[in-house]
Amino acid sequence: MTSLIEYFEKLGFPEHTLAEFLSCIKTRQFSSNELILAQGQLENYLSFIDTGVVRYYVVANDKEITFDFAFKNSFYCAYDSFYNRAKTEIYVQALTDCQLYSISYESLQRLYEKCETAKKLGRIATEYLLEKKVKRELDLLTKTPQERYERLLLEQSKYIQQIPLKYLASYIGVVPETLSRIRKRIS
Repeated sequence: MTSLIEYFEKLGFPEHTLAEFLSCIKTRQFSSNELILAQGQLENYLSFIDTGVVRYYVVANDKEITFDFAFKNSFYCAYDSFYNRAKTEIYVQALTDCQLYSISYESLQRLYEKCETAKKLGRIATEYLLEKKVKRELDLLTKTPQERYERLLLEQSKYIQQIPLKYLASYIGVVPETLSRIRKRIS
């Protein structure tokens, strides 16, 4: 759990203050292309990605629409389902082999009741997910597909090569052929 510990240490949480939280963490592994969560299921985990790339998508008119990715050293969660305790409308897929450090909803709620550090850690994860969502929405409203692709390339250049073209194109809101033209223009 070194990556998770390092993440929180950078935010000012010494390892010894994380012991109770870390004791509730479960390591989960998924193979490339495996579904982590399917539409109609309940999200039971808030997870930190130790290795791999995760894709969020919906199916509309028999077409998969990718609306987000999550990468190594970041949190991921189908937060609408996790926090509201309702069945999700989305799919979450491991695009590569993934290792996740996950805490269950029940464990997190128990920790919130008795541990101030857990409240702070939960708040940090929630704020991260909210900030990411707002940033994505603003990008969709104010940036061109090329600008959205360039941002993704800038922020995640190491991992972008692991994402199939059709998913990247869907994410930035174009067809794969248009994304190919964008790639040629900026290379």
